[in-house]
This record gives sequence, structure tokens and C-alpha cells, in this order.
Amino acid sequence: MNNSFARLIDGMCATLRAEVLTRLDDEFGRGQVFGVINLLNTFKVRANWSAEFLLEQIESQRGALEAAYACLRQGAPALTPPASPSLAQARHAPIAELMARRDSLNAAISALLGWLQAQGAAIDAATARDTLAPLRQAMRREVDLELKHAPRPLFAEMSSGRED
Repeated sequence: MNNSFARLIDGMCATLRAEVLTRLDDEFGRGQVFGVINLLNTFKVRANWSAEFLLEQIESQRGALEAAYACLRQGAPALTPPASPSLAQARHAPIAELMARRDSLNAAISALLGWLQAQGAAIDAATARDTLAPLRQAMRREVDLELKHAPRPLFAEMSSGRED
């Protein structure tokens, strides 16, 4: 049976903690091991084998664009939402394809923001506000996802050489 990538990383981190750190008396060396543990934890959530991070971003972007275009009622003829398969279809896509989708959706959000700014007074304030709201929410969600998928840094452990 094959282990998941995350489980392999967790095993490496556990081994470093249990087998290596317990044998090191040097604070600098211990800090370096904590640095390696931190790096491995970062790989675990960002590696190509893990699509969850990208799928969450794509779903957030798709929802924001759909809501924004729905608010425009008359639509933006020069801008059409990019075609994007459902999340169920995207789950089986290669990582490179998911990254391209994420980037395409980010470009569509950017283009819609630019279009709204260019329209200025041509769009009533309420429609502009309602259209911007889901786009801003998507941008905030992207930051939240970055934080969610970033391991807690081990700065204190790296500088002191011990786990608190």
C-alpha cells in the first residue's frame, strides 16, 4: 500500500523530532533541524501532489465571478466569464491545468475590476458596489487560503534550538 505524500512528510518530521533532535545538544544544529521540519511542512501543503489548495482557490474565484456577473444584470459585453469546468471535473485534472485555470480566473477578476473602473459613472453606484463585493471577498479568501495552507512557522524553535 502506498502512503500519501502528506503522510510521508509527517513521518519525516516525526523521525526528525524523535530521532535527530533528541540526539543533538547543539542549539544551532537543533535550530537547523527545525528549519528542515518547517520546510518539509511547507512542501506538504504546496507540493504538486496536493491539488486541494488549487481547487479551493478555483472554487472561490468561480463563485466570485458568477456573483459579480449576476450583479451586472446587463453584463459586460467585452468581458465574459472564462469557461471553467465544475469542481468535480477539476478534481481529476493535472496540476499544471489547475494552475492555468487559477491564473485564468485571476486574470478574469482583474479584467472585470479594470472594466468596472473604466466604466466609472456609467454604472450606478449600487451595481458597482454589489459587483465589487464578491470580487473583494474572493481576494480576501485567497489570502485566507494562503494562511490556511501555510504551516505555522517554527521561528522560535529555529532560533532557540528547542520546542516550546
